[in-house]
Amino acid sequence: MSGNKFPDGFLWGTAISSFQVEMGRGEPSDKTDWWAWVHDKGIKDEGITSGNTPVDGPGFWELYDEDFRIMSEDLGCNSVRLSMDWGRLFPESTEDIDAPAYYDEHGNIFDVAVDESVIKALSYRVNREAVKRYREILESARDHGLTVMLTLYHWPIPLWLHDPVACHKDIYSTDKRGWLDNRTLVEFTKYVAFVAYELGDVVDLYNTINEPRIVSEHGYLSPNSEFPPGKYDAGMFLTVMKNLAIAHGLAYEQVKEWDRKSFSDLGPCTVGIVPVLQVFAPYDPDDPKDVKASRLIDYAFNEWGLNAVIHGDYDMNLDYQIQPWEQLPHTVKGCDFFGVNYYSRWKVKHVDNGDVPLENFKLMPCEGDCTDYGWEVYPEGIREVVNWAFKRYRRPIYITENGIADETGDQRDRYLKVHIEKLHQAIAEDGVPVLGYYHWTMMDNFEWSDGYRIRFGLYHVDMKTKKRSPTKTVKLYREIISSNSPVQGA
Repeated sequence: MSGNKFPDGFLWGTAISSFQVEMGRGEPSDKTDWWAWVHDKGIKDEGITSGNTPVDGPGFWELYDEDFRIMSEDLGCNSVRLSMDWGRLFPESTEDIDAPAYYDEHGNIFDVAVDESVIKALSYRVNREAVKRYREILESARDHGLTVMLTLYHWPIPLWLHDPVACHKDIYSTDKRGWLDNRTLVEFTKYVAFVAYELGDVVDLYNTINEPRIVSEHGYLSPNSEFPPGKYDAGMFLTVMKNLAIAHGLAYEQVKEWDRKSFSDLGPCTVGIVPVLQVFAPYDPDDPKDVKASRLIDYAFNEWGLNAVIHGDYDMNLDYQIQPWEQLPHTVKGCDFFGVNYYSRWKVKHVDNGDVPLENFKLMPCEGDCTDYGWEVYPEGIREVVNWAFKRYRRPIYITENGIADETGDQRDRYLKVHIEKLHQAIAEDGVPVLGYYHWTMMDNFEWSDGYRIRFGLYHVDMKTKKRSPTKTVKLYREIISSNSPVQGA
């Protein structure tokens, strides 16, 4: 790297996820927990979901080749981050396909034995049309000169493993409890093994799980019940965090085992995990209770999951101490990089909600420079979090998501420019090995419980016609990519 440039070989791209962009054209993916969640009238009547559904989405399932052309030719990207829809590939249960799971003395899974007979059985059970289309998508990306970073889990899981509506009403009334149960870890391991075996010849760069903390927090520690199953229980939050950390290790092991083909320097497989890292600060720095609450949230939301993945440390009582029974090094399988998603800083205020410390906090509304989502614009944070992550865990980093909800487009240029500047400073001045940047997101999409009212896209999408229209930030991002450097004076 010289002067004001990013490193040679730096990956520039945009990030998308299957459930958010695929539908709108072609067959819907209607056998997942998220599909059930956003289609349930009772959930909508509670005010949890918007009433929008992904069937009106951008239609990437059929329009992928043109989208890759836009990324490659109009933006100048050399990479794309996208995901697989587990429930589209396996709409019917795979639980009867035996892959023995091995447990430690505390009931924690540390291995799932997937052999060729399991892969063969899965190949008969899988939706072959979906496999065919995913191969076409991956080959199209390659043909457009885009290195694929493949996310194996970006939130929806098959409905046969998680009934979110039943869990929302009474989580003990159903045996389909998703990431609370070990059976989901076993089935996830089998799914990942199959994908690595079946599509490893066109993928070398993987991330296992997108934002484990958001799955755990929004699903199990949110007073607003944002994500399925919409519970508020600190114990469930920690159980899901633990299971997702273990699931990463199991998935890592399977990709390394079954993807045996290389077509790039990243091959046969480079495998990481994608945490969302945010800056947390006390709402009132002079209030000891706010300071204490902020420290706990930073620990639980940023540090806890990475300690588990890298060290096998599971602080289940959040006392900042790792007891012998909380040390599970046998669950650590590896992590080649971190994909860091960074958006914002949050101010944390202590509130009195009882005796459970993790339930005695509130993330305060943005009071300054705010996005359409109500998130604070805090560019310094991207430099802060990559420095923290690298110095603590010594893994190379990709920025796998960074972007702004901005319907008018008035803030996006400034947001992108300054975040890129701060990222470059982290590399050039601080020595953090950042290897790529993926802007969230290429096009307007289905923003989960918020539907279509939130617009992150570099391209606006008319959800009726599916027409992609560039925002003015397309020009700026193209200039950044083509120069491989921050843009001065933009």
